[in-house]
Amino acid sequence: MPKRKGSCKIRLEHALFAGALSLARVSPPRALALERRALVALLRLGGHRHAQRVARNLALSFPGAAPAWRQDLQGRVYDHFAAVFLELAHAFGRNATRAVLERARVSGMENLERALGKGRGAVVFSAHFGNWEWLPLLLSDRLGRPVHSVARPMDNPLIEARVRAFREALGSRIIYKQGSLRTILKRLAENEVVYLLIDQNAVAREGVFVDFFGRPAATVATPAQLHLKKGIPLVPAFLHYEKEEVVLEVLPEIGFSARGDEPAAVTRLTQELTRLIEEQVRRFPEQWLWFHDRWRTRPPEQGGSHESP
Repeated sequence: MPKRKGSCKIRLEHALFAGALSLARVSPPRALALERRALVALLRLGGHRHAQRVARNLALSFPGAAPAWRQDLQGRVYDHFAAVFLELAHAFGRNATRAVLERARVSGMENLERALGKGRGAVVFSAHFGNWEWLPLLLSDRLGRPVHSVARPMDNPLIEARVRAFREALGSRIIYKQGSLRTILKRLAENEVVYLLIDQNAVAREGVFVDFFGRPAATVATPAQLHLKKGIPLVPAFLHYEKEEVVLEVLPEIGFSARGDEPAAVTRLTQELTRLIEEQVRRFPEQWLWFHDRWRTRPPEQGGSHESP
């Protein structure tokens, strides 16, 4: 049952959220290091279930790595996402996105512009990697027009309203995932950019199983279906950090010759998109969202779990 907008819990959550933003607004930049260490400590001490999931995901994804290496990587995962959270909170509280643009390096925009030159729009796909919230900001800044981002609404409608306003200030126009296909097709028909994150667990009815770090992962098939049925260009883009520099790499459009919606073609193309994501994660493993239960939905031969993502 969806939460009622006026419930006490909704209002309390929103009050805590607003208080955190107010603290970020008045907190001096020199306090970031202290806040980051405090948040890492909180993640380690207060998120036992998440810590277990991260450790398990790393052990299964890097089975040949030394335990000490994986333990060190887990610490770097905490450190990275603590920094990302604080960076977003400070930008949210102060509307300080100009600083992000000033320390950003973008390469490959010609790949997206070339895809848009076909007049069919473009699907930019990416992952929960680096800081995916900055990607629409950088794309819209370079393109001079908004990017349409497909997203799930947050459970708390009061927080969702503020997060949506923030995202739209970054250059996004939000398309909520449920019932989104008609809107996506309309935006593409107007030769616009639709931004999708495709690295999270999908329920079996919405995705296909492809290999990700050596294990079958249920993966959303929408980009592959749009390409195979409608000829929509698919452009990979990934944002990562190199020390203080924000680096966005827009890769060449996916080349895939098959057409139609045969399940085998959809699976092969989705596998290619997922392979590109895995390549990026292997480059900077601390910058991917290992907290997520990526392999929760299992193939039928492995028990066929169909929990909602």
